[in-house]
Amino acid sequence: MLKEKEVLKPKDLLHLVPFFIQVLDMLPYSLTSFAHKILIAELIKFDIHEVVKQQVGFFFSARFHFYVKLLLSSFYIFYSCQLYVRFRPRTAKNFILHYWIPGFLLVQILLILFLTYFFLILPSSNQFKITYQGNSPWNYLGLGSYLVLSLSVFYFPEFLYAPYINEEREAKLKIPNYELSVEKLIEIETKLDLYLEEYKPFLKATFSLAQLSASLDIPVHHFNYYFRKTQQSNFLEQRMRWRIRHAKELIDAGKDKVITLEAIGLESGFQSRTTFFVNFKELVGESPSAYSERKNRM
Repeated sequence: MLKEKEVLKPKDLLHLVPFFIQVLDMLPYSLTSFAHKILIAELIKFDIHEVVKQQVGFFFSARFHFYVKLLLSSFYIFYSCQLYVRFRPRTAKNFILHYWIPGFLLVQILLILFLTYFFLILPSSNQFKITYQGNSPWNYLGLGSYLVLSLSVFYFPEFLYAPYINEEREAKLKIPNYELSVEKLIEIETKLDLYLEEYKPFLKATFSLAQLSASLDIPVHHFNYYFRKTQQSNFLEQRMRWRIRHAKELIDAGKDKVITLEAIGLESGFQSRTTFFVNFKELVGESPSAYSERKNRM
């Protein structure tokens, strides 16, 4: 989320240690009979505190697992909040960075506070049972909200990876020390326009700057200079603009009456509906659906 070319380091594998401990410890329980698992589930149903009382692991008690998970979750959430406060952009332009991520972190914090209160603080002061209330709407609402936030990063990875960090973006847009002549810039622009018009390579989801460089036999650093000097942007932003322009042409031609807007986005080179809608609104100023409705009324 923070660095464009970040790679895993050996120390990052330490994050997998709790997972392997859990797998090894719970393996014997996984191999027990179905009747035994039902018995454990029934006990938890009548008193949720049984989840930290039942010995289902081989090496450690359930209480140990619960406390360690609570501790690790608190640490990760605290660290995530620290990263967000440190690197968040100062403008409220990006919906994901300013609403989704803080909302997700807030839900995580509330969950930690809930578990701490009901499993650590309350039991020490009173002897009581928390029973399972059945399939109530509140259960579905709470679980559904949590699952939507948690699983959304798997179906929409751009939540974490697509947003730009302003400082890094500004650094990328700095003009290099060397210069290209005006004639060379015009030559690059001419070749690029003809190539885009004839082949439309940006419609391929995997289209990259390296492929563009190889196709036109123009060095990558010349393209970088050209985009920064003449367009005040970079290749990724230009590729997005080419795709949005193509999508607008399809909508203007009435293609949205034949296929869905999501299909138009995919046909224009975008890899997901969310990326298409976010980029379209950012560049055009309105969503694809609003643009389509306005065009149809004309």
